[in-house]
Amino acid sequence: MFLELISYILDNIASPERLNTAMISLLFVSVFGGVFGSFSGNANPFLWVMLDRVFGGIAKKTYKVGRSVSSLHFRGTIILILYIFFTALVTFAVVLLDKALPLSGFMTPVLLTCVLSGGATWSALIKLHRAIRAEDKKGKSNQHLPKGSYYDIAVSTRTNLNTTDTHGIIRGGIGFVSFSLDKGIIAPLFWFLIGGLPAAFIYSGIAAARWSLSKEGFAKGIGNLALALEGLLGYIPQLITTVILAFAALFTPSARLTRAVMGLFSKGAGQASYGEGGLPLTALAWGMGISLGGPVEDRDGSVLKRAWIGSPKSTAKVEIHHLRIAIYLSVMSYILTFAFLLAGVMAWRFVVLLS
Repeated sequence: MFLELISYILDNIASPERLNTAMISLLFVSVFGGVFGSFSGNANPFLWVMLDRVFGGIAKKTYKVGRSVSSLHFRGTIILILYIFFTALVTFAVVLLDKALPLSGFMTPVLLTCVLSGGATWSALIKLHRAIRAEDKKGKSNQHLPKGSYYDIAVSTRTNLNTTDTHGIIRGGIGFVSFSLDKGIIAPLFWFLIGGLPAAFIYSGIAAARWSLSKEGFAKGIGNLALALEGLLGYIPQLITTVILAFAALFTPSARLTRAVMGLFSKGAGQASYGEGGLPLTALAWGMGISLGGPVEDRDGSVLKRAWIGSPKSTAKVEIHHLRIAIYLSVMSYILTFAFLLAGVMAWRFVVLLS
C-alpha cells in the first residue's frame, strides 16, 4: 500500500494534467481578480482570508509583548496547530468535493484558485495608483491619502499605512508584488504540481499562519515556528519566484535584469532576510533600481524595524511612476509563469512523441 502511494505520487509530479490545471487556475484568478478585485479588501488567497476570519482575532489577543519569549512561542505553536488542523479539515472537504463533483475535470482548477492570489493584487495596486494620482493632481502629494483609498494594500500587507508618507505607501505596494507572487502564486502552484490539491492547501494554510503571526520576523517568539515551517516549504518556490522576477525585469521598461542579478550576488547591506521578503524582494528592489522596506508599523501597532533593501545608491523616495513599473513587472511575471507551465506541457508531449 505504501509503495503504491509513493509510486502514484512520483508518477503524478508535474504531470500534464496538473500542469494544465495550474494554467487554467492561473488564468482564472488573473482575470477574475483583476476584474472584481480582492475579497473583503484582502488581495491574498481566499483560504488566507477565511483562516484570518477564524483565527485572526485569537492571534491578535494572544500576542502580549509583556510575556516571555517562551510563553509567546508556546502560544504561537498552539495557534499554528489550529491553523494546520483547520486547513486539514478544509483540504479533506475539498478532496471529497473534487471527487464527488468533478465537473468534467473543471472542479480541480476552480478549487485550486482558493489558494492563489492572482489579479486581485493588480486591482489593489491600480486602486492605490489612482488614489495617489488624484492627490498629485491636487498638489497634495506629501499629505496622507483619503481614508479607505489604500485599504486593500493595508489589509493585504498588514501595515498601518496611516503612519507613513506617500513614499512609504508606494514602497509597501511595490513590495507586495514580490510577496503575492511568491506566497500566493508560485509556492502553492509548486506544491500542487508535487502533491495535488492536498499539498497546495496545506502549504497555503501554513503560509497564512506565517502571514498572521510572524510580523515579518519581528514577532517576539509567537511567529517563529510558523515562519520557520513556511520557510522550509517555501525555500525552493522562493528561488523560482526570484528567477521569474529577475527575467520579468528583462521585459519591463526601466527595470534591469543585470541589476537584479548584481543585487542577488552582492554582499553586505541591501539584501532582504527571508522574513522580510527574501530573495524575491531583493531581486525586485535591485531590478527596479529603488530602495524598498524600511521601518513601518503594522496594523496591530507593532513597530517592524525592517532593513532597507536595494542598492546603496538607489532612492527610497519612490514615486507613482515606480508603482506603474511594478504593476507592469507583476503582469510580466504572471505571463512568464504561464509560459513556464506551458513549456512543461510541451516538454511532456515531446517526451511522449519520442517514446
